[in-house]
Amino acid sequence: MRYVIIGAGAIGGVLGARLAQHGSPHEPLLIARGEHGALIAADGLRIRSPESDIVVRVPVAASPDEVRLEADDVLVVATKTQSLDEALRDWVDRPVYSGDAVAGTAGSSLPLLVALNGLEGERIASRYFDRVFGVCVWLPGVHLVPGEVLVRIAPSSGTFIIGRFGAVASDADLDLLATLETDWEAAGFRVFIDDEVMRWKHRKLLSNLGNAVQAILGPSDPSAGAIHGALEAEAVELYHSLGISWPSDAAEAERRGNAFDIRPVPGAPEELGGSSWQSVQRGGSIETDYLNGEIALLARLHGRTAPLNAEVQRLARVGPEAAGELRRLFAEVG
Repeated sequence: MRYVIIGAGAIGGVLGARLAQHGSPHEPLLIARGEHGALIAADGLRIRSPESDIVVRVPVAASPDEVRLEADDVLVVATKTQSLDEALRDWVDRPVYSGDAVAGTAGSSLPLLVALNGLEGERIASRYFDRVFGVCVWLPGVHLVPGEVLVRIAPSSGTFIIGRFGAVASDADLDLLATLETDWEAAGFRVFIDDEVMRWKHRKLLSNLGNAVQAILGPSDPSAGAIHGALEAEAVELYHSLGISWPSDAAEAERRGNAFDIRPVPGAPEELGGSSWQSVQRGGSIETDYLNGEIALLARLHGRTAPLNAEVQRLARVGPEAAGELRRLFAEVG
């Protein structure tokens, strides 16, 4: 068994590095392109935290063409949602081997874990893969520099809530989840197996509605918190009107425990933001269409509106130069 981690950024990179560091009996294989992948292959992956700064040797490949998939592999996708469809098309029809014989394709034979923000990833994955698992990720990771990832908590590196998507978990699914729980907890993560994982992802989406605000204004802008609060209030009202439920504050606090004491990482910049901010810093696209855009979509599908989230979705396409417009919008709505 091997964890093939598609996307070696803040989430996939930290997961792969910790599995390799702690000698998981089921090794990780990172899929990383460009300079990031080349540096990992040549020098290993540097992982920095409040308590350590190490380089870990992790197997890495640049594309599916370099990977021979085996029947007991597990795929973990940790891209961004806007890149997911293309990534899965690259993998779905790859042959899967059992010994020298082809046992099927990746889509028909291998489990796929969707470790992405938002609610759409599992639906996209289910267009291609028979066995899809939702993953709610609480991991304050940072990826800004090729060949390096940061995690801003220690000694735990993050928490994963995982469950089968779109079907009742079979005995084979439960065996897989039990193995995964053992492996990932031994690597320094907290893991909760939960067949209501999508309720947790609905809750996580509320916290991610501020990602675009941070990307536009910067991580430390004093107005960001109030703007995020207005976006979340709009989404909560919509959830209630549609009968969507999500875990309580107390339930989240219980699962988080004391594992999320974010602290400075020695030598790292003082100002560090979340995934959307990081994407902007790297010059890439951001996933706002699947975060604030998810709220706008839910509203439109049910004859309602979510004007604040829809407008932030638009402003995110404009970029940081929309900062003034964003502040004026929320000054007007109070």
